[in-house]
Amino acid sequence: MSFVRFLGVALAAQGLLSAVPALAGDAEVAALLARKAAIITNMHQKSSKGLVNFAQDQVFPAYFSAPADQRKDLKKRIDTTSQTMQATSKVEEMCLIDDKGQEISRIVGSAIAPDAELSPDEANNSFFKPSFARDPKQVYITPIYLSPDAKKWVVAYVTPLAVNGAKVAVLHYEYSLAEFQQALAKDVSGSDLYVLAVDKDGYVLADSRAPVAIDGKGEKKELADYFTKLPAAAAAVVKAEGEGKGEFADGGAKWRVAYKAVQDWAIAVVEKM
Repeated sequence: MSFVRFLGVALAAQGLLSAVPALAGDAEVAALLARKAAIITNMHQKSSKGLVNFAQDQVFPAYFSAPADQRKDLKKRIDTTSQTMQATSKVEEMCLIDDKGQEISRIVGSAIAPDAELSPDEANNSFFKPSFARDPKQVYITPIYLSPDAKKWVVAYVTPLAVNGAKVAVLHYEYSLAEFQQALAKDVSGSDLYVLAVDKDGYVLADSRAPVAIDGKGEKKELADYFTKLPAAAAAVVKAEGEGKGEFADGGAKWRVAYKAVQDWAIAVVEKM
């Protein structure tokens, strides 16, 4: 069962997910927004919990406590254990990086990266410092970025590992942005009502009316190379913080919108008036 389908079943059982009726006003827009915001929140919580639970595997403190010349077999155990976790969770990539930035293990798809291909310097990665600033069992959720290994736009979850009270590494995995796009678009159709995910700079990361492409395109790696921004009239209403509602004009029509911040996105429901 896929990640999105699993969440859909779980949320349906909780009464949080249902087919969207023909909407007719502010109350219905607010109800749909609450459901979609709950779905994304649950996705973040499930992913964070799964990573923290995996980080408790005793192979990690065993590896970092062992002398360097005795780590080879433990490293193989980390690889195979991570490979199983990756397959179970359907993540795009996962890796273990020590406190100096040396990549110790990496799984992309279902493949274990050879030692010769592991990066010696991940310390400049945007998630490295914020992750080490967290306490063990806490998770840093990244803004989206173009994964150089998965070659698509992802959301990453990262947690520090501690041995004898000292943080020695971070454990990291990535989910495709497509997972979130599918969750937001599920049970929403048509152009007179739609659901968006918008980042803090106004880029539209998900749109229920049509998939937003996320696969890498050669050397292009900037948000502007892949995503369009909200029209100015809508951007004046929708913010990636707090929550609110309003109206705007676009395409010769008037629209009502309600939005709510989840992590660093605004989840917005837009309906033609």
